[in-house]
Amino acid sequence: MKKLVAILLVCLFLLAACSSGASNNENSGDEDKVTISLFSSHGQFNKGNFGERMVEEFMEANPDIHVEISYAHGSNYNDTLLALASSGDLPDVIQPTGNFSLIDLIENDWVQPLDDYVRDGFRDDFPDSAFAEGINIIGDDTYTFPRIVAKRGSALYYHTDLMEEAGLDPNAPPQTWDELLEMSKQITENVDGAYGFAVPLNEDFPHVILLAQAMQPTLDTNGFDHQKGAYDLDSPHVIEAMEFLLKMRDEGVIHPNSPTQELLDYQGLWANKQAAFGFNGHHFVRVNEFELDGVEDYNVAPIPVLEEEMQHSQLSLGADFNAYISSTTEHPEAAGKLIDWFSSQEFYERQQAEDLLLSPLDSNLDEIDNEQLKNLANVFEETVVARPVFEQDEAAFKVKQEEAALSEPQKFWQVVQGAYIGEIDDWQSELTKINDAYNERFQQAIENVQAEGENVSQDNFTFPDFDGTKDYLVE
Repeated sequence: MKKLVAILLVCLFLLAACSSGASNNENSGDEDKVTISLFSSHGQFNKGNFGERMVEEFMEANPDIHVEISYAHGSNYNDTLLALASSGDLPDVIQPTGNFSLIDLIENDWVQPLDDYVRDGFRDDFPDSAFAEGINIIGDDTYTFPRIVAKRGSALYYHTDLMEEAGLDPNAPPQTWDELLEMSKQITENVDGAYGFAVPLNEDFPHVILLAQAMQPTLDTNGFDHQKGAYDLDSPHVIEAMEFLLKMRDEGVIHPNSPTQELLDYQGLWANKQAAFGFNGHHFVRVNEFELDGVEDYNVAPIPVLEEEMQHSQLSLGADFNAYISSTTEHPEAAGKLIDWFSSQEFYERQQAEDLLLSPLDSNLDEIDNEQLKNLANVFEETVVARPVFEQDEAAFKVKQEEAALSEPQKFWQVVQGAYIGEIDDWQSELTKINDAYNERFQQAIENVQAEGENVSQDNFTFPDFDGTKDYLVE
């Protein structure tokens, strides 16, 4: 049965490739033309989008190379890539989801270093922080490179017109929790059909953690504290942030559909101006422009903090991944040329201007034309801090792989949702239970990897000198 599924997935992949606009090149059968395949998980390479247009330009500039594009999203991509790998039919260039780490790809012998096939000085074009051991390089070997700016996170998105209609200054978004509450009240009371705030409570979105991070900046959005080397989902700061969310609920300023909203539902609600304020990720400027009909009269600001003197802080890996050359390609030189194009300054400049994704290259923020994207870049510049990179430690990375394979406890967002709708009365005790469960699973993963002969402990994940307010630099 599994073999049949794999065959079907490969067939679907081939059909997808054939349906791509970039693959319908009447000269693709020319004897002197090399054909390579690109399999992407990035929406910009879906049919008709920016990525496909850029591949078409690449083929015009390189008439001896034809590129067949196929695209799949999320788990569909993961399943298809597994099927293609098992059938020995890996595409020449792959752009996988974050479910596949560099270590995974290398251990499965799916990818190869790209250094011999790209331009000289390839890595010199990027900031030093763009590359990290175990993320996109191993020793002197480069396997991939950033697609967009690596230091990114979430922000407050707000409708300036709704603020103005409620008698608020659209150029002065809420900076503190109290301001967020009071402005949300004013909008809920004075703007027909709109609430002050909305959150996707039916999905794993870290709204409570985002509020807590200003007070506990060493906390990652998954609840792991990099200074303590342990999960801290029931910390006093997380509890305080949760209490504020419930206070917002009790004041009646959160959209009533929030408990059943997933992220896509919430984005549609926000786009229809049924909520003035909301938290969302780095992708949302692009989503708004190309998927939500370009909602106007909105802007971007940092996540509000408890007190004015605080600075919101959020953690980022500081390095990223993009395209890889597969280990089985028969045309690595052609694949290398395509990667040269994807990593060129022209490509990044146009991606930032036309596809509204921030460039990983050092650039002048004043060069960004889109006001919201420019403000988002400034938010990241002010608030995002590079966390310790435990992934560069192979044994530590194995622990995280093992942890992911173990049975998962109840999820944090499910407790938040249960507390919000009143199904969980003693939610603080439930947070402690799941926090203990996550740390027990973490310790079990460490013990399992130790049993395989690896020298690893909780110390590999504990960085006592990291305070979350400035980048953790690896020498």
